[in-house]
Amino acid sequence: LVVTRDGSHSLRNELTGEHYHSIFGAFTESKYVFEKMGLLEADLSVAPLRLLEVGVGTGLNLLLALAFARDNCLQLQYTGLEPFPVLPEQIAALNYGQFADAAACHWWQSVYSDLLAGHPQQFSTAEVAIVQQPLLQYQAPQAFDLVFYDAFSPSSEESMWNDNSIDHISSLLAPGGRLVTYCIRGYIRRRFLANGLLAEKRPGPPGKREMMVVTKPH
Repeated sequence: LVVTRDGSHSLRNELTGEHYHSIFGAFTESKYVFEKMGLLEADLSVAPLRLLEVGVGTGLNLLLALAFARDNCLQLQYTGLEPFPVLPEQIAALNYGQFADAAACHWWQSVYSDLLAGHPQQFSTAEVAIVQQPLLQYQAPQAFDLVFYDAFSPSSEESMWNDNSIDHISSLLAPGGRLVTYCIRGYIRRRFLANGLLAEKRPGPPGKREMMVVTKPH
């Protein structure tokens, strides 16, 4: 467990030395990359909004999405891919209740084990499911309107950013769909473009100059 610059918790992977979030502020990064650039710019007329997160991690991005959906009366269908889930006791130790919505945080801690067991859960206007499969093994029953691509960086998890993974996640986006990620490597952006998607550079959160927003044309 580590405390990031804005006071919110993150985790550090002891095998790779990589943090689950930006050390400049876990909450600040998630709110900017995934809420502001993702949810706030998505097509909210879609009902339900089908959201896929690649890399659930501590659940911080999910907490923001749950509160956003409730506060905007948005029907949300969330699927999180996480083949290596965080332990329940680590989830319980996080201080997200001081930053994200307290009710969503309490719900997340209380249902986390059930979600890992494969039992979908409901929070307000959102239905939540976690799938413990790697991205390339995941065969989605539907396309997604929004993707949070929050895998570890290419430096420590190259397979999540190679052509096969980018091709697969591109195929899971619905027409008009949107993908947001903190990563802006040139070869990754070029692969999205080669798949016929639009891949734009956007200003990044504190501590990072740029991020990427990908959209699939209608």
